[in-house]
Amino acid sequence: MTLTERMNKLRFNWAIRAMTRTPPVTCGTVPFTALSMVHHRDVLPYLLALKSMARFLAPSQVVVVADPTIDAEDRARIRDHVPQIMFRDAAEFHRQGLPKGGTWERLSAISQYATDSYVVQIDADTVAVADPTDVRVAIDDDVSFTLGTDDDTAIKSTSETAVWARGRQGGSEHVQGLAESVLDKFDPDGRYRYVRGCSGFAGFARHSIDADAVLAVSTGMAALLGDRWSEWGTEQFSSNLLVASSPAARVLPHPRYCAPHRRSAETVFMHFIGYVRFTSGLYAEVAGDVARQLHQPTAPIPEHVA
Repeated sequence: MTLTERMNKLRFNWAIRAMTRTPPVTCGTVPFTALSMVHHRDVLPYLLALKSMARFLAPSQVVVVADPTIDAEDRARIRDHVPQIMFRDAAEFHRQGLPKGGTWERLSAISQYATDSYVVQIDADTVAVADPTDVRVAIDDDVSFTLGTDDDTAIKSTSETAVWARGRQGGSEHVQGLAESVLDKFDPDGRYRYVRGCSGFAGFARHSIDADAVLAVSTGMAALLGDRWSEWGTEQFSSNLLVASSPAARVLPHPRYCAPHRRSAETVFMHFIGYVRFTSGLYAEVAGDVARQLHQPTAPIPEHVA
C-alpha cells in the first residue's frame, strides 16, 4: 500500500465512525431479504453499505452470515443499528460437496433464503449514492441481477464463454478464468448461461436457486478442476453462473452501477473493490456524505460521483 493509500485509508477509518451516530434501520415493505456475510473488520463498512441501500429500498428482512471473527460486541453494535437483524453463523451453511470459506457459506445461505424470498446480496464495501431504481425494478419483476465488471458485460452461452476464456489464458491462470474455460465441458447440453459479473452485489429471484442447484455446480466443477475448486474465486464464478441461468436475468447498467474508478455523473451505486478502494479519498467522502444524509433524509443528495 502506497503512502497515499495509507492516508486515504486513515481518512476512511475516521469518516466511517460517523455511521455509529446515524438512525437505526427499520423494517421496510420492499419484499426482499438483504443478506451479507460480515467479518469483524467490516462491521462499520457493512452499516454504511446496508444503510445507504435501505434509505432507498428498505428490506423486509435483513440477514447477516457471521464470519467466525464476529464477536458478541460486533453483534450488539449491529443490532443497535439494525434491530430486526437475523444472525446466522457461517458454519450453519457448511455442506458436504461445497468448499469451505471463500464466501461459499454466503452462496449456500442465499440458496436457502431464495426458496421463499427475493434475496439481494450486499457486500460490505458497496455504497448506494442515489436511488438504485434498476434494483427496485428487478425486485418488482422478480428477476435476478448481477453487478457487471465492465461496460460491455453480457449474458452468454457457456460454449461462447469457454471459447472466450480459453483465448485469454496465459501461463498463470486465476481459478475463475480456468473455470470459465471449461464451461463447455461442464455444460455440454447448453442448459446454463454465464456472465462475468460480480458476486459482491447480486439479486436472486424467488426460486431461482436452491441448495441442490448450488451443489450440482460445485460437484460438477470439482470433477473438472480437482483441488483448485477450493480456491478463492469459485464462489463468484458459481454466483455468476446461477444468476445468468435464471430466467430473464439482467446485468445492472454500467456505469450506473460500477467500481469507483469507472464512475460517471450517472452513477448511483459503487463497489469499492480492494485494488482501487483507497487510491483516492472518495470512499471517505462518500461515507461522510451518507452519514449526513441519513440525519437529513429529505435533503437533496449531493453530486459526488462525477
